[in-house]
Amino acid sequence: MFGSLEIVIPVFAVILSGYAVGKKQWVSPSALKGLSFFVYYLAIPALLFRTMAQGNLSADINFSLIITFYSVSLTIFICSAFLGRFLYGHGLKEAAVMAMGATYGNLLLLGFPLVYSAFGDEGMVPLTMLIAFQAPILMALTSMLTEYDLSREGDGGQGVKAIILSLAKAIWSNPIILGLIAGGLFQLSNLEFISVLDRFTSILSGAVVPCALFSLGVSLTEFKLAGDLKQSFLIVVLKTIIYPSIVAFLVFNVIDVPPLWAAVAVILAAQPTGVNVFILAQQYGVFTARAASVVLSSTILSVVTVTLLIAYYVNVLPK
Repeated sequence: MFGSLEIVIPVFAVILSGYAVGKKQWVSPSALKGLSFFVYYLAIPALLFRTMAQGNLSADINFSLIITFYSVSLTIFICSAFLGRFLYGHGLKEAAVMAMGATYGNLLLLGFPLVYSAFGDEGMVPLTMLIAFQAPILMALTSMLTEYDLSREGDGGQGVKAIILSLAKAIWSNPIILGLIAGGLFQLSNLEFISVLDRFTSILSGAVVPCALFSLGVSLTEFKLAGDLKQSFLIVVLKTIIYPSIVAFLVFNVIDVPPLWAAVAVILAAQPTGVNVFILAQQYGVFTARAASVVLSSTILSVVTVTLLIAYYVNVLPK
């Protein structure tokens, strides 16, 4: 237990440091934007490239894990959207953002550093596989439903063709996707991973954990509890408790995956709601206050839930 706390406490301490600095306004918005840009466009893609380039694609890709993880995600997305529509009386766009809040985890800024700190390079392959599909599936689905609802209301939404084209462009220009593809192609090419490239990607990769956690802490100062808190609480429960519980049952009892990979899947499923949910809510002007509440409250709750999960798996997994 204490060994796992040595993993988790420093991670959340860096987030808390970022939050304190943000509250004191010692970091300007432009500085935070620059740090976030570095993490998202350089450091994380470099780490993903490095992982893929040095791996074995034919042996590493586990489709049963990917399908299981995102089948649960889509099931909860659909159930959440129905709850939004028929329990709370939301329009389709509000229900879509609510559903995204119940499924879209903070895999990059929090899940990535936590898994890497807990399991090192061994956890990188399942982590990479699962991260790769979150934005193309969940963000794309939410955007399509929202744009469809706007176009149906005559409120400036894009047509179906325009939506698909814009989503395809966004996905294929995503630095995370590009880092994965570049690393996969490098691995398939059988080129030598020369020492200069190894050192370059190693330096950038080393910046992922501290920079991602610090920028997350600073960005959390922008969120506050507001809106319908009962509804926000339901979303948080779906995201941080129901989602990982179903994933845990399936990966440990139904499909055949290595125990460490199963543990990584559960920890990722338990991650708090990602900041992108709030950004999308702001972009469309719907569900904004509740999205902010969900991001903040799920992140606070994850200090307990994710710590317990990591403590459990670090102690029970084979060494």
